[in-house]
Amino acid sequence: MPEKPAPETVDTLAALATEGRNPAASQLDTLEAEGIARLMNSQDAAIAGQVAQQIPAIAGLIEAMVARLRQGGRVLFIGAGTSGRLGVLDAAECVPTFQSPPGQIAGLIAGGMGAMFRAVEGAEDSPDLAAQDMRALGLDDRDCVVGIAASGRTPYVIGALEQANRAGALTAAVACVAESRIGRHARHVIEVVTGPEVLMGSTRLRAGTAAKLVLNTLTTGAMILLGKTLGDLMVDLRASNEKLRLRSVRIVAMAAGVDADQATTALAGAGGEVKTAIVCLKKAISPAEACARLRSAGGRVSRALLLEHAAPTVPAVFRAIAGIDGGGSSLKVRLALREGHAWRPLPFSVGMPALPAIHAADGTAFEWRRRLLDELRKVGLQAEDLGAVVAGTSGAGDNRVRAALADHLGCWFPAARVKILTDVQLLARAAGDPHALCLIAGTGSISWWEPGEGVGHRAGGYGPGVGDEGSGVWLAEEAIRAVCMAEDGRGPDTSLREALLAETGQTDGRGLAAWHQKAGRDAALLAPILLAQASAGDTVALSLRTKAIYHLRALVQTVLRKGDGARPKTLVAGGGLFHNEDFWRTFTEAFHTGGTDLPVWTRVPQPVDGALAAAEHLFGPDAPQTV
Repeated sequence: MPEKPAPETVDTLAALATEGRNPAASQLDTLEAEGIARLMNSQDAAIAGQVAQQIPAIAGLIEAMVARLRQGGRVLFIGAGTSGRLGVLDAAECVPTFQSPPGQIAGLIAGGMGAMFRAVEGAEDSPDLAAQDMRALGLDDRDCVVGIAASGRTPYVIGALEQANRAGALTAAVACVAESRIGRHARHVIEVVTGPEVLMGSTRLRAGTAAKLVLNTLTTGAMILLGKTLGDLMVDLRASNEKLRLRSVRIVAMAAGVDADQATTALAGAGGEVKTAIVCLKKAISPAEACARLRSAGGRVSRALLLEHAAPTVPAVFRAIAGIDGGGSSLKVRLALREGHAWRPLPFSVGMPALPAIHAADGTAFEWRRRLLDELRKVGLQAEDLGAVVAGTSGAGDNRVRAALADHLGCWFPAARVKILTDVQLLARAAGDPHALCLIAGTGSISWWEPGEGVGHRAGGYGPGVGDEGSGVWLAEEAIRAVCMAEDGRGPDTSLREALLAETGQTDGRGLAAWHQKAGRDAALLAPILLAQASAGDTVALSLRTKAIYHLRALVQTVLRKGDGARPKTLVAGGGLFHNEDFWRTFTEAFHTGGTDLPVWTRVPQPVDGALAAAEHLFGPDAPQTV
């Protein structure tokens, strides 16, 4: 269990250096505006010198962070109040500044993101809440958790560091007092002794300045060592708006010593990649050769410019292929290892979901990469051992999303052939019939049919609150609505009430409704409870199960009508709801009631097998590297 710190008292608070009175500010309220500004400036000026005393510790942490980031790890800043807000701010700035994928550098504040603007009562005093938040992140030994606390004793931060240590993550502490309590729970300790504040106890001032200076140095130093800069120029950026486009042109022009027109032309030829454009211009080579030199140089432009040639390409003997199922409730990854001329599948692993709709394409691809590297590491392999990756996810029906996902994975696994499918297409591949009619009833719901190459019919898949009828999210929403109506007396009593309240820890329908607002897509986890109550004979649950099956049948029938009389040879169903035997039996019986010339349904328990089958098919001598 996380350490239970002794209760704070007036005396223990007064003993903290950050809570002392600053003699220089004893007449603060008598000063005019200029006097206040001069006093505060003089106090701030001393902070840089205090930070300088911690440079060896800061440098050591930078090196440790970089080692883990190169392995697919994350850096997580953890704090409460001002310390937490500074961590969230610094993490957020890494994405636009260094094109780091969302999630690689992240901030977590006690009380959740709402605490960025309004204090959440009691959140910073709970080490148990911190341990819970850490477990939800799925920490492992590649991660680095940096606890930030001006006082050096915040219980939330202590709980987070303890949980991080249990998970094997690297731990670090940033405090503004000597011999901090959080430092006892960290391998790397940075203690900038800032002393009393101009306003007694207002650690957003001197202590906040010190923490910001340290965080600036940690993240900037790490990104420099990862090859994100050339001299003082930010060269790892992608132009997502007009300002960044102009900045890209200016950076290429300055780095290569050319005018804006030449820089613009080079950027266009390099697909907008600043690094590639610079190497093209400086070495007078093609974008393909520039990319090869950058790969040989580990992505660092300065090293690529020193190379006369890229490292010779050695024909690879790939030792693994991978399949990814990016579902709404979990992320499944499965490898297959080469054995002679065949591939031997390994057991799949399950982790937290990563979806383009939530994490964006770059954040989703980062989480996929992280999981792939972890699976490879378990069997003693490296990224270059991976010969093919096929991933399926919702949202990949959008060509832009699919291209972005393939682009990111292609950059991180340049030797691998990459293909992105929709989550529904995985079902057809798993069934061995790419032209199968597919139905998903999991977190969301959709039906999809490709009767021929380049021809696709769909129904549903619009997301929670708009569509997804018959899905896990829809069933959960309907169940909560039924409970609330029963409490009002507008609906029949149902055993769902006690079952859902017990599962969510709420006491009534209003609490259940509030829980649902925060849960979002995670509300689908309540669907198995509804199906269990239906199997037990609860009339409300049975009615909702019947409605769900009606909606799923309607999705399939809509797609069939679009086929102009054609009939699929295979019907394939997948998703969490179909894991329930009563639901599966009732659905299949209801679908074929009244007779039909359609084949019986095939249930695919693990769509990730479809991704792995597609990866094996993709791995051929004439297959393109990215699709």
